[in-house]
Amino acid sequence: MTISKTNLKQYFHAVQLNRDKCVGCTKCVRVCPTEAIRVRGGKAQIDPNRCIDCGQCIEVCPVNALYIKKDPLDEIDGFKYKVAIISASYTSQFREEIGFEKGLKALYHMGFDEFAEQAWITDIAADIIRDYIRTHPTIRPVLSSNCPAIVRLIQVRFPSLLTNLLHIETPLSMLAKYCRDKIIKDKKLKEEDIGIFLIVPSASQITAVHQPEGTYSNLHDGAIAICDVYAKAMSVMKEVEQDDRSVVSCANGRNWAISGMEADDVAADDIRTLYVNGIHNVIDVLSNIESHRLDQYEYIELRNCYQGCVGGNLNVENPFVAKARIKNIASSTKRIAIDKEYFFKLYKEGYFDVIPLEPRSIMELDKDVKTAITMMKKVKEILQVLPGFDCGVCGSPTCKALAEDIVQGKADVADCLVRKRTEPMEESPFPTD
Repeated sequence: MTISKTNLKQYFHAVQLNRDKCVGCTKCVRVCPTEAIRVRGGKAQIDPNRCIDCGQCIEVCPVNALYIKKDPLDEIDGFKYKVAIISASYTSQFREEIGFEKGLKALYHMGFDEFAEQAWITDIAADIIRDYIRTHPTIRPVLSSNCPAIVRLIQVRFPSLLTNLLHIETPLSMLAKYCRDKIIKDKKLKEEDIGIFLIVPSASQITAVHQPEGTYSNLHDGAIAICDVYAKAMSVMKEVEQDDRSVVSCANGRNWAISGMEADDVAADDIRTLYVNGIHNVIDVLSNIESHRLDQYEYIELRNCYQGCVGGNLNVENPFVAKARIKNIASSTKRIAIDKEYFFKLYKEGYFDVIPLEPRSIMELDKDVKTAITMMKKVKEILQVLPGFDCGVCGSPTCKALAEDIVQGKADVADCLVRKRTEPMEESPFPTD
């Protein structure tokens, strides 16, 4: 079946593959939660329709053939006024002898004119989420949409749960809107003069900035990795130490970089919450939700990274160390005056609503139902001759995936090396007596 180019969506992906480095070891194939990777001709290849930029493949690649495409820090130079919207795990990257205040002050020395922290509005975001839950009583459980990798996972593997997603902008996006509006009003600047950049801990958040799912417009101008900002901060630390200006960090809300903080903040007498981290744990929980075994919860926080955003693949610090620092930081920060009514007004007006997401129809063998049924029968026939070990040596993640690839003309039965070794051998031409 020929698919028109107009029906194909071009997906941006932060996770990229350097084929020249790839040795075809298939480790990435075995860990991918959406079966987006195949090894053909001794090289990995990524299906852009299936990839959710979770970064699992990057963690296991032994030759660093997989990497994250990031916005360079000098992207901010294209704007007259630059703002850093800081993900909650940023300040936890700095050792105690340096201090989080210097980490924040360093932002000025690398070119930013001001910064805003996610923690400024987590208490406001929690209030908005509670209101959303109470005004949507038929949706249970409501699923957090704060992690872009999880949103895309649901699109690919659990499309029946798309309506369960919280259809509200993330706190970082809400904060970006607030900062832009405030700067336009206070500084009398034009919108195009203002560059809003997220400082992020994971690949999926870079993807979300460049290709936001369900949003009407892009609220940000780029996404810069925490590791790159940290490296620059350390390079200007001598200048920072001579800078006597004061910076005020925030204790308005708790730090949602740690898994469970969001769920705890949303919880109320009438709202039971659950939190899950680690993508394979999330998959197990989503399967239970799909089977209506977790309908007793009103809200579930889901995170791709273990321990939450502190475990992101663009951080520099160990997630457990970062988690401990966050708890210490929370006890030594001050409140920031922020207009809560501003956020609720926009929320009630529907500005923070996101468009209902469409599933990524990648599991179907063919768009024509009759053709798909015929192909499925062939898949079952092929599975009868495959070993069922799901070893991934063939370059497909499972025997079922290999059978589907064969039916679609992307692989051959001969690719199964286990089958070759277990086939009855012909009588040897060399007598043993």
